Amino acid sequence: MNCNAFTNILEENLKESQEIRETHAVLTMHRKGEKADPGDTKAESFIRETNMKYFRIECDALLGDFAVFDIGSKEERGNGAVILKVASLKKVYEEKGWDAVISVVLENIRYAQYIKSSAGEVTDSLFSYEKIKDRLIIRPLNLKSNRIKLEGCVYRAFEDIALVLYAIVLDDRENGILNTIKVPYTVFEEWGIDFDELLKITMGNTGTYATPRLYTNIFDIEHTPDHESAFMAKEFKNRRLKPDNVALVTTNRKTNGAIAMFYPGVKEKLAEMFDDSFYVAFTSIHEAMIHKKGSIDPTSIKRNVTETNRIFGPDDTLSDKVFFFDRKSGSFAAVV
Repeated sequence: MNCNAFTNILEENLKESQEIRETHAVLTMHRKGEKADPGDTKAESFIRETNMKYFRIECDALLGDFAVFDIGSKEERGNGAVILKVASLKKVYEEKGWDAVISVVLENIRYAQYIKSSAGEVTDSLFSYEKIKDRLIIRPLNLKSNRIKLEGCVYRAFEDIALVLYAIVLDDRENGILNTIKVPYTVFEEWGIDFDELLKITMGNTGTYATPRLYTNIFDIEHTPDHESAFMAKEFKNRRLKPDNVALVTTNRKTNGAIAMFYPGVKEKLAEMFDDSFYVAFTSIHEAMIHKKGSIDPTSIKRNVTETNRIFGPDDTLSDKVFFFDRKSGSFAAVV
């Protein structure tokens, strides 16, 4: 079955599904090549953001077919949309059939509805700093890929990385679910707090919520005891890292673990363990790879980062650059 035929049949099956109709989600199919009408800024944003997210290309025409479910009321239409790539659903169909496709769609709709209902309590509290402050964390994102999504949001740019202010909506550790919302700049202005002070407080929140971890055997992360990886803990037994050690830094939560490299004292601690300066390669938003100065040429690290980002795509990419921490000066900046 070719792509056009599958998209047509998919739309028909989704509209006929009683289970999906019972969710009251509204389906709109968006086809490859679709363009926004002149002046339709909402449609323009949807096409640009979707192309960047799924194809890493800025284009005014949609580059693939998508099934979009709106879970809001008529007044809220356009908020809380579930966007599903048709090519991915086609793969599910080819492997497991239509029942599996319907199941995947239902799971996404119900999850989005659950998150939306949970978010209401948080958004109602956003304008009160005292109510929301303990829920604030920092997440790292690639600045270029998320440029449009970051408009009007609170973040600090560092090279090609954005350190973005989020509020936790749902933290279900048992099921490994974390849902957050970006804090709008208008909300930050209402708080009346100094940005540097806010960043310091929030980075502290993040470090408590997701504590830093160091792994010297990157293939045995899941089996490494906490006391062996909690390198910033007071009771951690200091040890030297060998010059050829490629260390991985993340957090105990693993998700968005690259933020650990921006925690106070982390870079200094790594330099102490290496007894030298070091290079940092952010191989995703979830971790950073650490190489001692002199152990490898930074251009080789750059090639590896570029290839890793190409394979895993924009959602996981944090930076295309290689960074260097100078132990003597304490500076941290991109070198290639």
